[in-house]
Amino acid sequence: MPQTTEWKILLAAIAGTFMVILDQTIMNIALPHIMAVFNVPTDHAQLVISAYLMATAITTPAAAFLCNRFGTKRVFIFSQASFLLGSILCGISWNADSLIIFRILQGLAGGLLTPTAMTLLFLNVPPQQRGTAMAIFGIPMMLGPAIGPTLGGYLVTDWSWRMCFYVNVPVVLVAILLGFTWIRETPTMPAGFDFKGFALAATGFSSVLYALSYAPTWGWDDVRIMGLLVLGTLSLIVWIVMELRSAQPMLDLRIFKNRGFSMATGLNFVTTIGLYSITFLLPLFLQNVRGLTALETGILMLPAVFGAIVTMPLAGRLYDRIGPKIPVVAGLIVVGAATYWMRTVDVTTPDNLLRLMLFVRSMGIGLAMMPVMTYALASVEQKMTAQASSIMNVSRTVFASLGIAIFATILTNLQKTNLALISQTLTPSSSETMHFISMVQVILMQAGQTLEAARQTAVYLLYLLASARAAVSAFQTEYIIAAAIISIGVIPAFFLPFGRQQGTQAATPMD
Repeated sequence: MPQTTEWKILLAAIAGTFMVILDQTIMNIALPHIMAVFNVPTDHAQLVISAYLMATAITTPAAAFLCNRFGTKRVFIFSQASFLLGSILCGISWNADSLIIFRILQGLAGGLLTPTAMTLLFLNVPPQQRGTAMAIFGIPMMLGPAIGPTLGGYLVTDWSWRMCFYVNVPVVLVAILLGFTWIRETPTMPAGFDFKGFALAATGFSSVLYALSYAPTWGWDDVRIMGLLVLGTLSLIVWIVMELRSAQPMLDLRIFKNRGFSMATGLNFVTTIGLYSITFLLPLFLQNVRGLTALETGILMLPAVFGAIVTMPLAGRLYDRIGPKIPVVAGLIVVGAATYWMRTVDVTTPDNLLRLMLFVRSMGIGLAMMPVMTYALASVEQKMTAQASSIMNVSRTVFASLGIAIFATILTNLQKTNLALISQTLTPSSSETMHFISMVQVILMQAGQTLEAARQTAVYLLYLLASARAAVSAFQTEYIIAAAIISIGVIPAFFLPFGRQQGTQAATPMD
C-alpha cells in the first residue's frame, strides 16, 4: 500500500479531479431548469454542456508542456484556482451567454487538472505501488458519472441549479490547500511553446467534439456537422504531421511507436465505451420508457459505483503483483457478459435485478479500466509521463463523445425502424389491434366516455404501446452492440504483459 507521503499526494489528486469529472454529468439534470430560467431553446442551452467539453479538449493537450515548463505543482494549483473561479462565475451567471462563457473558463481549467493530477501521482509513487495508487485514484472517475445525476437531481429539486456550481467551492478549496501543503514541485525543463500545434489541436479537437455533440440532433448529413468534421479532421491531420516533424512538439506523437502505449490507447477506447455506453443509454431508458424521475434514475444507478469500488483496489494489487493482463482480460469479459445480459432489460425488469446487472458490470469496469491507464503511463520513459497522461485523457474525452454520438444515432434510427415494423403488423384489420381497441373502449365507456372518444383514446394508447415496444427493442439491440465492442477488446488484452511491472523510476521532487 502507498506510504504516508504517497497517500497525501493521492488525496490531493483525488480532491483535485473529482469535481471536474462530476461537472461533466451533473449539468445534464440542470439543463431543463436553465432553459426555463433563461428562456433559451434546447440547442443554445446545450452549449452549456458542449462548451465545457470542448474547452477541456483544448487545454488537455497543453498540460504536458505546462507541467514540464512551469512544474506540476504550479500547474495543479493554478488549474484548481481557475476552476474555482469559473465555478463561482457560473453560479452567478445572469443569462445563458454569460453562463456559456464561464463554463468555457471552467472547462479550460478542468482540461488541465486530470492529466496533471495523474502525472503528479505517477511521478511520486514507487513503481511497485502504482497499480494500487492509480486504482484508488480511479474511484472518483467512476463516482462522478454515477452520482452526478443523483446529486444534480437533488440540488435542482431542493435547492437551485446554481448549487450545481457552488458545490464545487468547498471541495476545490480543500484541494488547493492540500496542494500547497503536501505537494512538492517537480523539476522544470525550459522550452518554447508550440503555438501552431496548440492552435491546430484546439481547432481540431473542439470542432470534432462540437460536431459529435450535435450530430444525433442535427443529423450526420447536416451541412454544419459535415463542415465541422471536415475542419476538425483536416486540422488534426495537419497537426499530426507538424508534431511528428517538430523538434519540440506540444505533444510528442512519436510516443505511439511504443507498442505498449499504443495497445493501451486502443484498450482505453474499449473501456471508455464500456463505461459511457450504459451511462448514456440507461438513464434515457429509465426516464423516457419507464417514466422515472432524474433523482429516481440516479438512485437506481448507484450500484454502478459500488462494484467498481470493490474491484478497483483489487485490480491495483493484481497489477502491482502480476501485471495488467489478468485483471484487464477478466474485467473485459465480465463487462461484456454483463452488458450482453442487459439485453433482457424491459419495462417489467425488477429494480433489484437491474441493480445486480449494474453491480456485476461495474465490477468488470473496476478490474479493467485503471490497469489500462497505469500500463499506458508505465510503458513510456519518465520524461514522457506528462505527454502520455495528456494523450490518454484527451483520447478518452474524444472516445466518450464519439461513443455517445454513435449510440445516440443508432438508437434513434432503431426506434424509427422498429416502430415502422411494428406498425405494419398493427393494421386496423389485425386481430391484435381489434382486440386491444375493443378492450380499451369497453373500459373507457364504462368510465363514462363516448364511443368515439373511447376509440380515439384507445388508438392513441396503442400508438404509445407500440412506441414503447420499439424503444425497448432498440435499447436491447444497443446493449448487444456495446457488448460486442467490449468483447473485441479481450483479444488485444491477451497480449498485455504478465508479471510484476517495474515501470520507470519516480521523479525526484524538488524541495
